[in-house]
Amino acid sequence: MDLTKEYPRSPRDQLDGIALLPRAIDKARAQLEGKLGEYTYYGCRFNLKLFNTFGVTEDEFLDAVRGAGDDGAVLEWIRDYVRPEREKIAKMNEWVLRNEPANDAEREEFCDELEKIDPGNDSVNTWTDLVDLEEGRLKKESSTAT
Repeated sequence: MDLTKEYPRSPRDQLDGIALLPRAIDKARAQLEGKLGEYTYYGCRFNLKLFNTFGVTEDEFLDAVRGAGDDGAVLEWIRDYVRPEREKIAKMNEWVLRNEPANDAEREEFCDELEKIDPGNDSVNTWTDLVDLEEGRLKKESSTAT
């Protein structure tokens, strides 16, 4: 996957009912191919949430993607090795939909990024929405202004 030319899948996209997983796979593939572009594989809040939910490290996940030919093989690794609890997955999926900035510093960072992407937009309130706005999956308010 070449993230210098295309976007990874949305944080909302799911594989086997697991949000964030398709996006993490896309970013891992790009990392392995040296085509991550401006994305952060290690340390981004979405990947860390997924890895913490799974109880795996970034390197373990990257190794799993390295050895997998497709999404199905990654999912097989998750089922065989990780065996995540559905309760934890449901909680993480809910976080994906409601992940507003958690403190003043995050709120400031969020507002600064939103202002760069779509000045004056006050309808975006979660990190997931911000990512989808930046990657073109949500319509910018500034483009609809009259």
